[in-house]
Amino acid sequence: MDFNQTSVLVEASLAALNVDPVACRGQKPGQWSITYKGVSVWIDVFNFTNNPDRWYFQVMSPLVIVPDKNQEAFYQNLLEINGLLFGSWICKKGDWTYVMFLREAADLDQNEVNATLDRVAIYCADYQGKIKFKFEGSWLPKTGPTNTGGGTD
Repeated sequence: MDFNQTSVLVEASLAALNVDPVACRGQKPGQWSITYKGVSVWIDVFNFTNNPDRWYFQVMSPLVIVPDKNQEAFYQNLLEINGLLFGSWICKKGDWTYVMFLREAADLDQNEVNATLDRVAIYCADYQGKIKFKFEGSWLPKTGPTNTGGGTD
């Protein structure tokens, strides 16, 4: 599938959720951002310049910021959760963890796009609260207007 074919699937899924796909487009073509099931969900359709004919479909939702304390137990918990997830996983990028799905867009269909949006949002919404509760007190208090992390917001 190419960029246009994959984008049509994404926008059809968003429209089925009663979301205006145009209103949630990102700054670059192939990016969308929605709030779904109470969490932020980011959708990307992209390729790499060294392989322009191969397109990728990615869905991510920010889970929690990495805690300041109890990191070994935190990461162990994430690994155990990963074993329970279907069709997605938890990953770390920078100081944040995410529920994520990534695949080549070849042979992608509408049902998979719909299921992926649901799955990533549901897992993130479910585990976000559980992780914040289990590791309460592991995040140091943050000050200032960017307080969005862990269990302190």
